[in-house]
Amino acid sequence: MITVIANLKGGTGKSTVAFNLAVWLGSAGRRAVVIDLDPQKTLTDVAALRMEEQLEPAIAVEAGTFADVMLPEDAEEIIVDVGTADLESFKQAIMIADRVLIPVTPSQADIWSTQRFVGFLYKNTHGNPPDSIAFLNRANTGKTDQASDEAAAALETLPGIRFMPQRLPDRAVFRDSFSEGLAVFELEPRSAASRDFKAFAETLFGHSRRSMQDRLNQQKISAAVDPALRQVLETPSSRLGVSDRIGYGEAIPASAAGAGHEYWQRRQWGDGEQQYKADRKRDKALKEKQGKKGKKGKKGKKGRKGKKGKRGK
Repeated sequence: MITVIANLKGGTGKSTVAFNLAVWLGSAGRRAVVIDLDPQKTLTDVAALRMEEQLEPAIAVEAGTFADVMLPEDAEEIIVDVGTADLESFKQAIMIADRVLIPVTPSQADIWSTQRFVGFLYKNTHGNPPDSIAFLNRANTGKTDQASDEAAAALETLPGIRFMPQRLPDRAVFRDSFSEGLAVFELEPRSAASRDFKAFAETLFGHSRRSMQDRLNQQKISAAVDPALRQVLETPSSRLGVSDRIGYGEAIPASAAGAGHEYWQRRQWGDGEQQYKADRKRDKALKEKQGKKGKKGKKGKKGRKGKKGKRGK
C-alpha cells in the first residue's frame, strides 16, 4: 500500500504525520519504508537523528527526486512525503499512490487549498484520482472554539474526498517529540495526544484496503461524460476575485456539492455506473412529479380565491 501524504499548502504538518505513522507501523511489526521527496528533507533528518540515538524501530528512508528513489517490493507499507518545491516528483507520486492522505489545519485558507487540490489530483491522474482522505490536523482543543467544527463541516461536503472524523490535536508534544526523533506515543505514551494518534493510525492501517491495481480496474465515470462531476471541479474558488468573499458554506456550489457527494459516495461503496445512472434518473423523475403537484396546488388555490371574491361582490 502506497500512502502519499500531500497538500498544496505548506505548514499542515505532513512530515510530522508521516514520521509518526512510520514509527507506529514499525512498532506494530509492519515492514514500512518512507520515501522523502520533499527537498527540505525533514524526514531524512529526523530518521538520521533516530539512528544516532539507536532508537527502535529504525526508520528506513529513501530520499531524493522521484527518479532517484527505489520503491522496495518487499515493503508492506510505503509512506511518501512530498512538497510543492519539487512539483514534478509531487505529480509522479500521486500517479502511483493507492491513496492520498490530506492533512488540513482548521482555517479558511486550508479549505480553499483542499478544494483546489481535488482538481489538481483529478487533472494529474488523467481523471483517475486515488482514494483521497482529508483529516483535521493541529485541530483546536478548546471547547469554545468553533473553527475546527466549522472546518470539519466544510470538508464533509467537499466533493472528491472522503473526510476522516479522527482529528489530531494541536498539542506541544507533537513538536517536542519530533525534535527528539521520537513519536508522540513514545515520548508521552499515556497522554491524550498519544491516544488520539493511535486511534488515527488504527483507522488508517487497521484493516486492508484495495491496491492501486484494484482502483485502476474498477469501473469509473469520466468527468468528460459526467456533467455533475465536471460541475464539481469548476468551483468558485478557482475563479479570480472570489476568494476574498466566500466562506465555509460557499466553498462550492450547493448543487455541485450534492451531486459530487453522491458520486464519490457511490465510488467508495463500489456501486456500478448503471445503478448510479438509474438512481439519478429516478430522482429526477420524482422531482419533476413533485414540481407538477406544486403547480397544480397553487392553481387550485388561486381558483378558489377567485370564486370567493365573486360571491362577496
